[in-house]
Order: sequence, then C-alpha cells, then structure tokens
Amino acid sequence: MRCFVGLWPDDPARDRLDALARDWHLRFPGARRMRRDNLHLTLAFIGELDAGTAQRVATLVSQNTWQPLAWSVDRIGVFDKARVLWAGSGDDPHLASIASKVRSSLDELTVRYDRKPFVPHVTLLRNVPRAALGTAQVIDPPIEWLAHRPVLLHSIHDESGTRYVALDPDK
Repeated sequence: MRCFVGLWPDDPARDRLDALARDWHLRFPGARRMRRDNLHLTLAFIGELDAGTAQRVATLVSQNTWQPLAWSVDRIGVFDKARVLWAGSGDDPHLASIASKVRSSLDELTVRYDRKPFVPHVTLLRNVPRAALGTAQVIDPPIEWLAHRPVLLHSIHDESGTRYVALDPDK
C-alpha cells in the first residue's frame, strides 16, 4: 500500500482550504483539484509498504505523545517543477519538530521515506498550467488549523478516484 504520515485539518480549516481549491480551480480548470476529504499536511512521504510494516508504523506513530498543534496557513504558492498549487506557511518550528519526530520514528523502524526537506504545505491543485507558475498570494485572514496527532495514511483507488484513509493502529 502507498503510505505517508500526515495531519488532517480540523473541519473549519478543511472548509476554507476546499473553498480556496475551488476558487483556484476556476482560474485553472484544466488542473486536477484535490478532493475535500483528501486535504492534508504530509509530514513524511513513505511510498509502498507491506501491511505488516504499515501496521508497525501506524502503531508507533499513535503511541508517541503529541501536543495539539495550531498552524496558521497564510500563503498560496506553486512548486514549479511538480506543477502543484499549494497553501502553506513559512518555517514553523512546531511543525518542523513534529515532522522530525515522525521521521525519527521511521528511522527507528528502518522504514525508508522521502528525505526532502520538510516544507509545510497542503496541495490544492495538481497539473497546474505553466501560466500559474510563479503564482504567490497572501491568505488574509490566515486559515487557522488545529491538528491533534499525526496518522499513517494510505491511498485507496476506486471508481470515485483516490482517497486517503488513516490506518487503524489497533487492527
């Protein structure tokens, strides 16, 4: 299964992020909009895991002590090479600490993950046209996101598209 460790937004943040994705999709209708229920912040992208290893990761992540996190999403940007429009923030020491703790847990289990530097963002649109490149905008007022704890998420593909689902650490 294709996995990553992430944070789900609370409902008010999810609603605002979805509205942003909808508004930007109107500007770039050829782009692929993220589904409302898939909006998340990735702390560590893992990729393919077998079920047993995924279960160990989910359990370890759930056993860590996590303080609730208030994150202020205050800007729109684009990853030019990947053609991704995102909402995020500048450096956030609390988020960076959580991502570091998650990555250390993966190292403990010798689970490989993408070691690119952590950039706090939520993907809103994929395959944005070249015209969007260089897009940057302040989100005013910022989106205040309250997150409780990271979870191991995996992708499920069905007739409705791709969905991200949290793996239950108790199963």
